[in-house]
Amino acid sequence: MISGETLKRFSESSAPQSETEENSPDFDMEGFLSKYSLDVTRRKPWQSHPGGTIFELSRCPFNSDHNAGSAAFTLAGGVPGFSCKHNGCNTKTMADVYAMHAPQASSERVGVHEDWPDPLPLGATLPPVELFDENLLPTSLRKYIVDIAERMQVPLDYPAAVAVVSLAGSVNRRAMIQPKARDTGFKVVPNLWGGIVGRPGHRKSPVMEAVARPLKDIQKRWFDEHAAATIAYKKECELNALRVSAWKQNATSAFRNGHTQPERPEELQEQKKCRRLLIGDATFEALHKAMEENPEGLLVLRDELSGWLAQLDKPGREGERAFCLEAWNGNSGFIVDRIERGTINVPYVCMSLVGGIQPARLRSYMSDSVDSGPGDDGLIQRFQVLVWPDPSSDWDMVDREPDVDAEKQVSRVYGRLVELSADQPILFRFAPDAQELFFEWYREVELKIRRGDLHDALAAHLSKYVSLMPSLALLFALADQAAAGVWSSQVVCLDHAKKAAAWCHYLESHARRVYSTVVSPQRRAAADLVERIKRGEVGKDGTVAVREIYRHGWSGLDTHDRAAAAVLVLQDHDWLRELVVSGPRPSGGRRGSARYQINPKAARRA
Repeated sequence: MISGETLKRFSESSAPQSETEENSPDFDMEGFLSKYSLDVTRRKPWQSHPGGTIFELSRCPFNSDHNAGSAAFTLAGGVPGFSCKHNGCNTKTMADVYAMHAPQASSERVGVHEDWPDPLPLGATLPPVELFDENLLPTSLRKYIVDIAERMQVPLDYPAAVAVVSLAGSVNRRAMIQPKARDTGFKVVPNLWGGIVGRPGHRKSPVMEAVARPLKDIQKRWFDEHAAATIAYKKECELNALRVSAWKQNATSAFRNGHTQPERPEELQEQKKCRRLLIGDATFEALHKAMEENPEGLLVLRDELSGWLAQLDKPGREGERAFCLEAWNGNSGFIVDRIERGTINVPYVCMSLVGGIQPARLRSYMSDSVDSGPGDDGLIQRFQVLVWPDPSSDWDMVDREPDVDAEKQVSRVYGRLVELSADQPILFRFAPDAQELFFEWYREVELKIRRGDLHDALAAHLSKYVSLMPSLALLFALADQAAAGVWSSQVVCLDHAKKAAAWCHYLESHARRVYSTVVSPQRRAAADLVERIKRGEVGKDGTVAVREIYRHGWSGLDTHDRAAAAVLVLQDHDWLRELVVSGPRPSGGRRGSARYQINPKAARRA
């Protein structure tokens, strides 16, 4: 029996942790409660903030008459909070709690704090991701992908992700896999959606061009063959027109003279449509028509995914969006009714998709997709092969010839795969030991999702790995068999299943980074505020107030609550301290009136 621990050890050894980012320390709520003897009667999950906790107090720290159930601390995403239901305390915040327990000065006002500790590192605004291991690639593609990454000086993640989606695009509905041993109703089409995330200038487009070159060569050959066939077909049409004209004359003469009618010439069959493998910027109707003519499916290459996503968000594009959602399944039909064109029924719409996107544009789109906005329909979760690696600070001049032999092998692989027929797709199954591994992996994924400690959007993303793992395993098996030139079996072996499981482990870390751009906005806003303090955009006199932050309208800091949350994070990490007044705080104080001193050592932090 291959246990989950075995799979975990394999995954960890196959994908070492990146050391370019730090994990951010969270607020120690338990230590805070113990330090100030705050009595908690109950701890419970915070339903509106998955992963958060509510700490109900026995009495309100500001008014002991407000007893059990009235006041509570909260903790979500490492950020603490406080609330009380009674009118007298419902305006109190965590800042007031800090002020209550802060050292009081004998003078009327506390001035500058001299005993500042070193500010704690805020850590990365993005969580760390797994480094890609070239051994996760199928043997038939490995040398080609590594060669591209080295010559272009890009993270190996970029060409690897594009290659896997390109491999899926060359297969699409030409093969399927039945992941379970007995459940014949569960079949997976190995089409995939993916993307590479990186700032401008990170060579995303050249990588996509290089990886997809063998597929573009196939498409060019098909175009050339269709162009030659079109010329020949036109000539045949002209000859056939002459044959029909002669037949008509002979038939007319025979009719007048009472002779036997001559045999009518056979009508020419309609010219075959041009085979399509790749498609770029196309309208919904054109894409639907192309899939009608190419039941094997298509690979959509987009230089910028942001344009494609923005197009689907436009009013009136709901039908196109629904079409793309169905095309991701790869095994569903889609009907389009138009007055001029009539009804076009495509029994199976299947689309693989890959492109590049900048982090800022991805964040903008994600904010709508995971926050119950109009884009929260699972579209972004379908980008299973989405990678966001850390750029390397090193660079070497590499000037060498491309590995021609490696590219020829990849061309042979793609060339053999695209000749498989979608009319009778090959059906693969797992070998017995690979089947056991899949069941154990499947169980661990489902338990992880059902624990309830994941953000809903991330849980929805991971739930789609149930089709990702068998899809990858099938694609790796097909690639290596195509390289050998023999379809040796319709069985996915243990080695390919292990590679697929390790890929899922690797991709999960990148998915967590992608969703963290919205799931942890307070930490990102705090880091942004530090940078603005360092640049002198706020707090030039060494102090700052919440209202001075949000009035600028900076993204992520443009409301009182967002700015206050960022200030709390910076307080927890010793970047800020509140300047407090001795004695009780005046009632009815204006929101955001408190001032915070900036740690003098902050400007010296890198």
